[in-house]
Amino acid sequence: MSDSLINIGLILGYILLGLAAVTVILFSVFQLIVNFKKAKGALIGIVALLVVFFIGFSMATSELYLNVAIPVASATISRIIGGAINATFLLIALAFLASIYTEVSKLFR
Repeated sequence: MSDSLINIGLILGYILLGLAAVTVILFSVFQLIVNFKKAKGALIGIVALLVVFFIGFSMATSELYLNVAIPVASATISRIIGGAINATFLLIALAFLASIYTEVSKLFR
């Protein structure tokens, strides 16, 4: 096979992947608008995740670490990465606390 056919196939694959992603997003937004009452739980969950990520981002520092395998170019990117790591730790702690709460509440039933 020639390289041009492989390149055409890859480009078509990327285009189809992009169309699928856009279709999924548009269909989700359409269903959200049409069935808003059923989507309240999902929206509350999304807002809760955004709050956790905002808390993690606000706790992050913008310190640059240049002596690592892949150095980060800007302080903003470093803060976003640190915020995502902090949010992951927060979500792990929340999951741990939820499991403890569930087990303790089962004892008193």
